Amino acid sequence: MSDGVLFPNDDDEVVRGLRSLYAAPAGDAYWNELESRIMARVSDVELGWWTELDRWVRPAMVAAAVLLLAAGAAMVRAHQAEADIAADNMLSSPSVPVSTTIRPALQDDREARIRYLFGSNR
Repeated sequence: MSDGVLFPNDDDEVVRGLRSLYAAPAGDAYWNELESRIMARVSDVELGWWTELDRWVRPAMVAAAVLLLAAGAAMVRAHQAEADIAADNMLSSPSVPVSTTIRPALQDDREARIRYLFGSNR
């Protein structure tokens, strides 16, 4: 090393030195201890994506409940509208032709609302 050469020309000596430095431990005690440390660490670590899902449970349940309530309300309103039209059709006079018995069910405010919703100005 005094002549400025960083490594001697003897590669076998360097290889033997590196192998002795990086050789695996020979005893089973080392490997058993390493395994127990790894397993302890794995059991202590909390998986990140599970905690992320846990944060979303409550908002997701609230959103699902609101969606179910809105769908239920829409179904009830549709059923009421169908029942009203059916009742109006049944109560209309039977002497009038069928083509004109359907129209009275849509008269007054209902017809105006339907025209407003569908954008027709007939």
